[in-house]
Amino acid sequence: MKIKFYIGLGMQLFGLTAVGLCFFSGVKNGDYGHLELAQLVLGSLVFYIGNYLKGRSLS
Repeated sequence: MKIKFYIGLGMQLFGLTAVGLCFFSGVKNGDYGHLELAQLVLGSLVFYIGNYLKGRSLS
């Protein structure tokens, strides 16, 4: 049970980092490309899957 919590937490941190890097890359370049869009979508997906796993481990 505890391992699901830490895997979920790690996935949340990874997803949040990916979205943050996408944001700063877009601000630096002034525009968002296909790579940033894919990074945003996949980072968000990883974050929410991690949130689901973490939530399931607590119940």
